[in-house]
Amino acid sequence: MSVDQRRRIEVDRRAFLEYEVKCPYCNTAVGPRFVTREHLDVPPNPPYAATVRCPKCKEIFEVKFTDSPR
Repeated sequence: MSVDQRRRIEVDRRAFLEYEVKCPYCNTAVGPRFVTREHLDVPPNPPYAATVRCPKCKEIFEVKFTDSPR
């Protein structure tokens, strides 16, 4: 995985809210508590994405949300 691919990951919104998403650098579980910025400017459902800082390795990356099929 290239550096740019690790900086922007797509994840299920529900998985993120449940801390099931792993940092692409060190595999630490991350979730809403580690958000440094929400990106509300892109439709359809805000927040569309968030900037996250890993609590363990301190890397910053962007999480783009997708909704799981119901």
